[in-house]
Amino acid sequence: MKIKLLILTCFIIFGIQLYHLNYEMHDYYKMLYKEKTERYVYGASARRGRILDRNGNVLVDNQTIYNVSYHEPLNITVNEKVTIASLLTPYLSDVTVSTKDKKNYYLATHNNGNDLITKEEWEEYEKRNLTIENISQKKWDRITNEDIEYPKEEEKIIYLFSKMNDGYIFEDKILLNDISDEAKTEIESMHLSPIQITTSWKRTYNYEDTLRSILGGVGPIPKENLDYYLKSGYKMNDIIGISGLESYYEDTLKGEKALYMINSDNSLTLLEEEKQGDDITLNIDINIQLELDKILKEEIILSKNRRSSKYFRDSFGIIGDPSNGAILAISGIRLMDNGTTSDISILSLTNSYTMGSVVKGASHTVGYLTNSIEVGKKIKDSCVKLWSEPSKCSYKYLGYIDDITSLKTSSNYYQFLTAIKSTGNNYKYNMHFDVTEENFNTYRNIFAGYGLGVKTGIDYPNEQTGMKGTKIAGDLLLNFAIGQYDTYTPISLLQYINTIANHGIRYALRLKKEDYNNFLDRINMDDAYYERIIEGMYLVLHGGTATYYMNRNLEGVGKTGTSEAFYDSDSDGQVDTEVINSTFASFFPRESPKYSFVIIAPAITNSSTTSYPFTQNTSKKISSFLSNY
Repeated sequence: MKIKLLILTCFIIFGIQLYHLNYEMHDYYKMLYKEKTERYVYGASARRGRILDRNGNVLVDNQTIYNVSYHEPLNITVNEKVTIASLLTPYLSDVTVSTKDKKNYYLATHNNGNDLITKEEWEEYEKRNLTIENISQKKWDRITNEDIEYPKEEEKIIYLFSKMNDGYIFEDKILLNDISDEAKTEIESMHLSPIQITTSWKRTYNYEDTLRSILGGVGPIPKENLDYYLKSGYKMNDIIGISGLESYYEDTLKGEKALYMINSDNSLTLLEEEKQGDDITLNIDINIQLELDKILKEEIILSKNRRSSKYFRDSFGIIGDPSNGAILAISGIRLMDNGTTSDISILSLTNSYTMGSVVKGASHTVGYLTNSIEVGKKIKDSCVKLWSEPSKCSYKYLGYIDDITSLKTSSNYYQFLTAIKSTGNNYKYNMHFDVTEENFNTYRNIFAGYGLGVKTGIDYPNEQTGMKGTKIAGDLLLNFAIGQYDTYTPISLLQYINTIANHGIRYALRLKKEDYNNFLDRINMDDAYYERIIEGMYLVLHGGTATYYMNRNLEGVGKTGTSEAFYDSDSDGQVDTEVINSTFASFFPRESPKYSFVIIAPAITNSSTTSYPFTQNTSKKISSFLSNY
């Protein structure tokens, strides 16, 4: 009885286990089986999303191209591979083949190099006194330079042969990229079974070099970033955004690759089709962009008629919407020695310059917030003389001025007195003026509220913030107040003028069109003070230093700037020539501003003679175009 009960119990346990395996665990073990027996592979990088301007014009697109791909069948011989490669060499231009590839080809076509090993060495190998690694190394070392001196045509075969053997055996290998329609027809007519004409894509730029440095480029993963991308799920042969907006918006623009199952004969079965990446729409208006480029090119070429413009070769212009930080156009133009121009727009975010009096709106803010400006009080323009320092003056005697007219006439003297008072001192002739880092930080912190000397929040990689002076001295604080010490990027100057237009509200600058508010922060100052700054800068364009920069009817508000700088005249890495930078920042109309723009002309002149009116002429043309757009 006990034996029968034991047998019954065993059958029950066996039945439960059988049910568990066949029903409850069926899907699990089926999945394990598939994982062990089925292999998958992804296709090439999918088409990327397009880049559009604010009006839907396509700036960056994909163009279909034809490639010659090789998919290795089972049991193909070396001779068959060489034959295929030789048939494709007429469609290949000159190539460079490495010594490694030549040696591998030599071994493949010479009995795997077995003849390079002596009888005695094979015997030692049979006795296990030599390893297969020892044998392989001896083969490699015994291939001479004479053995691998191949003619140019055979080097093409080696190049294609090497590509056939790259990577995994089940992967498609692209042998020829972007072939012509004629080549496609001819290769198809050869009916080479391992060869297929496949399609892929390349990036096209519908407006040629316009914005190229901003849009960026695509390419293979850089070696220095390989670990990062591999950990993020990319493959070694993937095409990614490597610079500019292509890089910044990689996650949006990249597509999803096709998924294939590898069959037993190494052929592939498509499981999931590739999906193109998502488009991005920019705030850029290509019509405004093209006009801005045109204006800068015209003016920089005309400037070269002046001997004083000897070192003037770069110019920058940026146009924005101050109400939300949108960038409508961003241009950097370099005049080359041969008279042509090139796009250096990216330097608007990385290069920095002393900007001069254009920053005096921020300096006035320091004065108001530190109670260093007495509103409406008139003083007589003059010079400041500090102990052991030469006198510092305005560019000319400006008569009686107050906080508003000092901006209109661009008085340096007014800013000098404000800077001295911000430290708790009152100016006295030939005074000792000792300052601290905290005094500089008072200015820098308020300037930062305008975006000067800090990042603007722009959606772009590697934005720079300019350079901060490291020395602490009284006369340098006075220089700081008139834009002659720290350096700022052109893009930060746009955020500065936008913030004035917005009464202290700072928006992040944006190249991509967004559906949300880009608010960053706000300078906590009464609107009444902003109205005085704006009134002063309005008068700059209406009887002040920029009277002829813009049609009065546009109700523009702005500020000019000139600053001393130094230039490397002989490209030896040492600055050796004194030059003048010219700048201008503006928005219009005064009420409900629609446009803001900045112009920067580094090294516009290298002499005391009148410089070419680059910022004036450029401002006239830009504002005229925008007012009629």
